[in-house]
Amino acid sequence: MSGTGKSFYSKYLVNKFKELNKRTKVLDGDDIRNNYDAPLGFSKEDINKNNLFIADICKKEYQKYDITIVSVISPYEAIRNTIKDLFGENIYFIYVKADIKSLKYRDTKKLYHKADNNEIRDLIGYSKISKYEEPLNPDIILNTSSLNKPEQNYKILNNFIKKYIC
Repeated sequence: MSGTGKSFYSKYLVNKFKELNKRTKVLDGDDIRNNYDAPLGFSKEDINKNNLFIADICKKEYQKYDITIVSVISPYEAIRNTIKDLFGENIYFIYVKADIKSLKYRDTKKLYHKADNNEIRDLIGYSKISKYEEPLNPDIILNTSSLNKPEQNYKILNNFIKKYIC
């Protein structure tokens, strides 16, 4: 969901991979919306199209890099499974999650505030019309709720890197 820390942990991963001399590319959801002619709607169909659009960018670009990090909201299990099928063994899903109270507290984009004031009606995972399906089988889970410290997630990421990347 918005504000969980996807971009924050992407930056952490980039730095870790630089230490390992890995060429890394980050595709962040905000950058995709600003720099590509991406489908921008928030209906379920538009979100799925957007996720597939991003997967297509990865397919075209990922061979240029050792690691491609995609930091986007992918709210539906069916589309995650479709993307997993496209990439096979070359993809890992990291579920970055937080409780609503924490998301509202660190609402840097004021999206939750706007949703509470009916200025946004389709905030993924928060608005009634835009559901978020928790992943059934993510490769790892990072809990970024207020009571969890980033160091706990760094440890999870570091162990994951040692096990699967190096």
